[in-house]
Amino acid sequence: MSPTDSLSVDYAKGAQREYRDQATLLASAAIAVALAALILGWTGGIDFFVRIHPDYPAMVPETALSILLGGLGTLSLFRTGRDWLPQLCGLLIAGIVAVALLSPISLERLQNDDDMSIASLLGCLTVAVSLFLAPYSVRDDSILLPSLASLGLAVVTIPILGYLFNAQAMFANPIYTAMALHTAISLLCLIVALLLLQPRQGWVGIILAPEPGSQLLRRLLPLFLVGPPVLCMLTLYATHLELVSPDFRLALLAFAMIVLAGTSAIYFAHRVNLSERRTRETELSFLESERTRQATELAMVRTQKVEALGQLVGGVAHDFNNTLTVILGNLELLAEDPENKNNGSGVAEAIDAANHAAGLTRQLLAYGRKSRLEPEPHVLDDLVKSSLVMFRRICPANIAVTTRLSSPRAIAQIDSGNFQQALLNLLINARDAQPQGGRINVTSDLASVDSDHLTGFADEIRMTQGTYVTVTVADDGQGMDAATLARATEPFFTTKEAGEGSGLGLSMVSGFCHQSGGGLRIGSAPGNGTTITMYFPLTGLMAPQTIPEPDLSQAPPAAGAFILVVDDEEAVTRVIARQLQGDGHKVTVAFNADQALERLAQSETPFDLVITDLVMPGPIQGHDLARRVIEAYPSTKVILSSGYESENQRQQIPWAAKLPFLQKPVSRATLRRVVTETLRQPPNGA
Repeated sequence: MSPTDSLSVDYAKGAQREYRDQATLLASAAIAVALAALILGWTGGIDFFVRIHPDYPAMVPETALSILLGGLGTLSLFRTGRDWLPQLCGLLIAGIVAVALLSPISLERLQNDDDMSIASLLGCLTVAVSLFLAPYSVRDDSILLPSLASLGLAVVTIPILGYLFNAQAMFANPIYTAMALHTAISLLCLIVALLLLQPRQGWVGIILAPEPGSQLLRRLLPLFLVGPPVLCMLTLYATHLELVSPDFRLALLAFAMIVLAGTSAIYFAHRVNLSERRTRETELSFLESERTRQATELAMVRTQKVEALGQLVGGVAHDFNNTLTVILGNLELLAEDPENKNNGSGVAEAIDAANHAAGLTRQLLAYGRKSRLEPEPHVLDDLVKSSLVMFRRICPANIAVTTRLSSPRAIAQIDSGNFQQALLNLLINARDAQPQGGRINVTSDLASVDSDHLTGFADEIRMTQGTYVTVTVADDGQGMDAATLARATEPFFTTKEAGEGSGLGLSMVSGFCHQSGGGLRIGSAPGNGTTITMYFPLTGLMAPQTIPEPDLSQAPPAAGAFILVVDDEEAVTRVIARQLQGDGHKVTVAFNADQALERLAQSETPFDLVITDLVMPGPIQGHDLARRVIEAYPSTKVILSSGYESENQRQQIPWAAKLPFLQKPVSRATLRRVVTETLRQPPNGA
């Protein structure tokens, strides 16, 4: 239960006790009046307790007995909780009323007109029926009791006002003739007490509610109850003194009522306006506080991003510097050897280093969920074996690497390059966790994930039910405590020394597994090492390629074609142009979309192919240029390329999503294959 709900319950209990005490007091007052009339009045002979004024009617014994029983029944409702007691009292009251109608009590002190008036009979019957029905009404939370008591309240209030203004005039009314003043007051007390039995029902519930509207009504209620009688009494007094005529008296009374109602309405409107202003000020204060909070959070996020960028630069720069060292060193050796006698191995190493640099950029894009993955069916055990061959080259001799590959024919639809990089990240982490030596165990298996095991994966990823191929890397390192384990896949979080890691390794692995439809599960404890398992959906148990496909990268290139290369990076444009020229194509270059359109328009021979970058300076971007080329030159084919991940952007443009795409950096084999495939396709619209 919330604190607000608890306060509401406490308030309701306190109010219920208060209503019970008030009802008890009212019922006790009615009992006291009835006992005084019976004992001191009729038995003791004190006429004041029988009739308050010599000219007023008496409270007859039948009425006094009915009020006494009504008070006792009301007390039993609030104090004992026994349903049969109030119902018995109600039946006895009904019996007394019947006796009073059929054979009234005859006493010497009764005057000729002393009898139970019609109003007294109605009031007593109202109390009797209310007592009999009260247990049912309370149990069912019905409005029956409040409605019945409200009718009785109207019956007994009128004679009280009649006594206040002119008792003789009231005695002339057959309904209220012979109704004593203390009879009306006692019945009023009993009926109000019965109304408090269900304080949340009907008009009583509105008056007693804790909301601001009811609070305001309770402030105005004394004015409404006291104001009209006081005004009427003043008018009546002025008439008796002959200060005003009867007609003018009505005009004064109407004016006084207008003033009373108008004042109440103005006060009500004023309180409502104040409440609205306070509410509006509170809302404005809350909005300002919320804006301040959001601005503070945004500033914190920006600060964290700056810190993260610094960590990213420090971690990734290390790998890039090593890669660039290999490339630069081999190119310098190539430049110093004009006869090209010993360049074979150097060129191969430079190419490998460049591919490694491209892999680093793919890792960064994978972390940001923006990597262009190229999933294909692969036997996972084969990829694990090739990754282990690379890892053993950098694994120290004091660490033993053992394997248990139990899924030799299990196939998963994954990007092989990203998988090998992810596995290498896990292996390197396992190696670094054991600087004094140890053991790394690599296993693969098939696992069924059912409804009871869908959670517990990194980044709170919820898996779907099914069969998965798993690859597990376990080490004998120091392990991680719960706090470190909870942050293991956070971007830029690392336990390594500054400059030794970017903190992106596990985050990238988790991102790759998630992109591949699987997940990452990490288990670790201090002193017990770490076990990390990658999950990938099983797609089959057969060889990934049952029918060999032609290797277009090694096939002879298509016949010489007329190609336009569009890219704002001149170095990139020159390299691609030379590679295409080496395959026998005729190449023209342009460095923005405007130049490309100009080349297309001025060329006497139509271009067979346009290769355009997606992001270029100027108002016309690559996808817009491709659209114009397709519309204006139907026979010219188009290939899109980009260094960014642009798949989401292209998917939003249906016609662009269908075009061939080159993800930079582009190897010559990939460029040759995509160009050959595109040139062999039928013309646009065919």
